[in-house]
Amino acid sequence: MDKKEKVDLLQKMIEVKSVNGNEKDVADILKKVLDDAGIQNELLPFGDNRANLIATLGQGHPVLAVSGHMDVVEVDKENWDTDPFELVEKDGMFYGRGVTDMKAGLAALVISMVELKEAGTPLNGTIKLLATSGEEVGQLGAEKLTDQGYVKDVDALLIAEPSGYRCVYANKGELNVTINSTGQAAHSSMPKAGINAVEHLLHVLSNIETKIKQATDSFENDVLGETIFNIDVINGGNQINAIPASAQAEINMRTIPEFTNDQLESIFKEVIEDYNNKTDAQIDYSVTMNTIAITGNEESSLIQLIQKIGKPYLQNQEMSDEEIKEAKRSAELTGLKFSTDEILTLGMSGGTDGSKFLINQPNGFDYTMFGPGNDTMHKDNESLPKAMYFDYIEMFKQLFSEYLA
Repeated sequence: MDKKEKVDLLQKMIEVKSVNGNEKDVADILKKVLDDAGIQNELLPFGDNRANLIATLGQGHPVLAVSGHMDVVEVDKENWDTDPFELVEKDGMFYGRGVTDMKAGLAALVISMVELKEAGTPLNGTIKLLATSGEEVGQLGAEKLTDQGYVKDVDALLIAEPSGYRCVYANKGELNVTINSTGQAAHSSMPKAGINAVEHLLHVLSNIETKIKQATDSFENDVLGETIFNIDVINGGNQINAIPASAQAEINMRTIPEFTNDQLESIFKEVIEDYNNKTDAQIDYSVTMNTIAITGNEESSLIQLIQKIGKPYLQNQEMSDEEIKEAKRSAELTGLKFSTDEILTLGMSGGTDGSKFLINQPNGFDYTMFGPGNDTMHKDNESLPKAMYFDYIEMFKQLFSEYLA
């Protein structure tokens, strides 16, 4: 494939509004590319224009699974300088929703497989592509593929989520909880005639946050750090002179192996039951996302190979002193490390489909997250350096051929 074809593929993928849905349209695009290259693949629809896609190149063991998700997060179009669902090239950058998280990574995986096939590169093993739906909300596609047995034969896993020129081998888990507070409406001049759902919600949230922080304060993972607790969404009430009859909050937690998701959920259950028993509140909760923390093997052969192959590409970047300064600042803000000389290994708070793929072997597996991208994932004006996209295609080709040499 020439450069134009590689850009055209990415452009077609960006144009699909796969905001936690319509992933089948992305899968159809990739399937045609794989079909044209003669690479065995299978589309796995599961309703509502959603699908996973599986493709294999080579045969036998070891099996190197490579994965990327086809969905993206929502956009606020008015905050963008360009159309978020159009791939725009400007000043050496690509712009578009999903260009970093993570359609460029997925496109690079597919293109690498196609070019290895076209070159007739011998592979002593199998590359297995796992393209998933619904990663951003619940990792639904990865869970389905795992349940269907598509990862049973996998010896190593590479997920092309945005890491920049770094190698991630550990990710925190995630626990999302929605709390509902049901009260009774009344005129605000007569509050005792009603039950204020917002006040009860705020009280129970304070109790939960205090209890969780007390329980998790003494637990820390050497690679992943501490448990993170965020109250991200609150809704309640509809006008200033009415006692609110309902309220809702959504909480996001990033979890570590030392204090499990189940332990966190038990705190919600205990605090809410106690609060309901002692007040006239009607509080309940539901878990909307539950993924475990995973820690791979920092010394694995896959990671060592990535460091060897990626080093010259990293050192080849032409970054100004100001760009290096900004990259270091960004890394510090996100708790990551930065280097212009070495492919660093690290853990990070953001999760991947690996939490579902490795549900039965979360520690010590030959796992890494390594893909094109920067820190603009989920942000307005999401972007990606053009050179990084093409670098990763070349790195993936060399990595796959050497790993399966």
